Amino acid sequence: MNEIERYLDRLSARLRGSGADVSRVLAETEEHLRDAVRDGVADGLTEEDAARRAVTRFGSPWAVARRFGGRPAWVQIAPELARLVPSAAAGLVAIGVSGVLAQVLGWLFGPAFVAGDLPWVRYTPQRCAELGHPARGCLDAVVRDHFGEVVGGRVAAGVLGLLVLGGYALVRRRLGAARVTPTPGVLPVAGTALYGVATAVLLIDGMNLATAGGAHAGSGQCWSAGVVALVMFLAYARTLYREHFSRSTA
Repeated sequence: MNEIERYLDRLSARLRGSGADVSRVLAETEEHLRDAVRDGVADGLTEEDAARRAVTRFGSPWAVARRFGGRPAWVQIAPELARLVPSAAAGLVAIGVSGVLAQVLGWLFGPAFVAGDLPWVRYTPQRCAELGHPARGCLDAVVRDHFGEVVGGRVAAGVLGLLVLGGYALVRRRLGAARVTPTPGVLPVAGTALYGVATAVLLIDGMNLATAGGAHAGSGQCWSAGVVALVMFLAYARTLYREHFSRSTA
């Protein structure tokens, strides 16, 4: 099944009305897309790239179905939201990876590098009593407790993401890829923007903590998350470039 056939399959699932009306809309859409593919090939694109450009420019199946009289909005939105599941799950897995990286940084540089506080932060006697240990000072007990929360919480999110991805793979196999694959062009833009902002915020926070409090101020918490966010940003940016800019310059 090529790109246009997949698009028509998605559009068909969203159209309502008589069989004749649905067939007419699908035929007109296919004719328009085929013409756009021929124009793309004439511009020097490969047939596959031309098909992708034609589909992206024509609009999402959801929007086209609404234009021609599609299913009720809530019926159309639900599948679109379902297509975001793998990206959301991948984000959870990325959080889990940052937890593993935080654990490694804790092994290498000590828990305070990941879960410490600035030098002027003080703890109440009640907090110290809750977390203190006869063999450790209050600060050490608080740091170790926070370190466990950082690593444990992130790893738990990663495990949840893996479970969701496994369930998504089963549903995708059962329903077919066309019904659960995200609309081209949407996720790369959102992912690039989201992870780009996250990378900047986390790395700047890490530098600020390291500058203000040194190696025991918890900057590793930001570094571990920022590095993973940077990897995700680069992955989405690469996809965005391939889907949009590389074609426009071809």
